Amino acid sequence: MHSLSLPRTLFLTERQPHIARLTPDDVAFLLEHHRGRLEVLPTGRRDYYRLTALGCAGILVAPTCHLVIRPKVPWANIFAMIDPLADIVGENDRIAPEKGTEILAFLAGQLARRMAERVAAGLHRAYRKCREQGTVLHGRLDVSAQLREAPGRKDRLHSQYDDWSADLPCHRVVKATAEALMTLPLLNAEVRVALQRALAGFTGVSSLPLSARLWDAIEAERLPAEYRPLLDLCRLLADSLLLNGAAGNTLAPGFLLDLERVFEMHVTRGLVEVIAQDRNHTVAIQKRHTVHEPVADLPDITMRPDLTIEREGRTVWGIDAKWKRLPGNAETTDLYQVLAYGAALGAAGVVLVYPGKRWKYREYPFTHTPLRLMLCTLQVGGTRAACMRSVRSLARTLKSMLPA
Repeated sequence: MHSLSLPRTLFLTERQPHIARLTPDDVAFLLEHHRGRLEVLPTGRRDYYRLTALGCAGILVAPTCHLVIRPKVPWANIFAMIDPLADIVGENDRIAPEKGTEILAFLAGQLARRMAERVAAGLHRAYRKCREQGTVLHGRLDVSAQLREAPGRKDRLHSQYDDWSADLPCHRVVKATAEALMTLPLLNAEVRVALQRALAGFTGVSSLPLSARLWDAIEAERLPAEYRPLLDLCRLLADSLLLNGAAGNTLAPGFLLDLERVFEMHVTRGLVEVIAQDRNHTVAIQKRHTVHEPVADLPDITMRPDLTIEREGRTVWGIDAKWKRLPGNAETTDLYQVLAYGAALGAAGVVLVYPGKRWKYREYPFTHTPLRLMLCTLQVGGTRAACMRSVRSLARTLKSMLPA
């Protein structure tokens, strides 16, 4: 039992089962906090379990051990899917894959670089309503607040005014993400210094804890298009840092990257680059659609495909990306999901995109509906250039099928 209490490092590869010895504390931790990311099954032998990482990679700190989870494709390919223009770590660079922190260093370094670029270009500013109280009136009187003061209290004035400020939700979430990364002991010194320098340009932005609530305010903001890559990166980092992205505000003692999100980003970028050349069509990213006529006193039914290609506000193609092997039997929940999107959105066709060894696709015409189904795979191994050609082939194929 003493050996079980010593910190150990377990090496796993995504989707490949691994038999490991775990303490009861480790098992309870993994089942409570990472059930959707890690499958933990008993083997019949005492204290031995079969572990399978489900679509994630990185490092996880359990009570008595560390789990290092490698992706099923090289890290360089994962980096390229996140940012095809980034400098990819080469064989001669000093990177230690055995530590499991390479993806954290890469993404945190990308964040520091993009923050510095935003500061150099000038942070986006907008008017925001400010309120304050004091002996001097700034702006105009906040009448409702003033009336709530005790009668006869004239030494405190309530002011309200519009401030041309960079203290906006888009910058708060960037700063919160960077500050959350700074708390990780896994972060290497070089990247930590780069983040500290980048944060110096965000001095006038409020420091708030990283939480799911920060993202709600961003959806209501009108932001310049150049902010989207920075915010997408922050969202990827935030979801990797949070113990439970759906629930919560608790930072995990580790870093787990959602590879399906990375694959979605890769597919999205390739489609946007090609479809943007067609003035008649646009790509909508995770757009929420209400799919029925208004019904009094009933909640809305909404759908949110990964991507839709639209013409004049109407969906032409609905697209979903899945980070798993293309099933041999097409009759899966993935299929039912995209067919529901297509039927409810009135799309001409729907697409399921999977990772694979090469670009290929097949189409299915249906007997009783004009809806078209495309199942395809994109190359995710091999060279960066080959992977980019693969996603562009998908984009060009879909573009060729768009109505003129």
